[in-house]
Amino acid sequence: MATNKSKNEKLVKLMKDWQLIEDESIHNATAILKITTNPIIQMVMEIIRSDSVNHRKVQQLIINHFEKESFILTPEELADFWDLVEEHDKIEKKTIQLAKDSLLETQSPIVAYFINYLLVDEKKHDELLEEMSRIKQGMYPYGG
Repeated sequence: MATNKSKNEKLVKLMKDWQLIEDESIHNATAILKITTNPIIQMVMEIIRSDSVNHRKVQQLIINHFEKESFILTPEELADFWDLVEEHDKIEKKTIQLAKDSLLETQSPIVAYFINYLLVDEKKHDELLEEMSRIKQGMYPYGG
């Protein structure tokens, strides 16, 4: 049976391996951006490159958690900015509705492609905030 330490070490190795793949993705997207002038391809490659950069940052945060200093989130820290999180969640829900409304108005498959991307991304933001709310409720089980 694997120990927590060995599982954590394996997780760190997986994150580092994953970072190498994200580096390849960043390099590849950058190379494509250098050779195309097509705005559709440029936008898709910019999105992918940007996402890969962000993925790498999250992976590094996880690595640092195990190799440097564990990260924590206290109830007090959540309370300090929770009103703003709730406000932001309302904004995300508005953008989701706007994306849905926009999809109904387009006849262009390319425009629909990009609106769908935006819709998925806005839903992802909303899910991140909802998960943070569940974390908060776990910290405050009797009234979160």
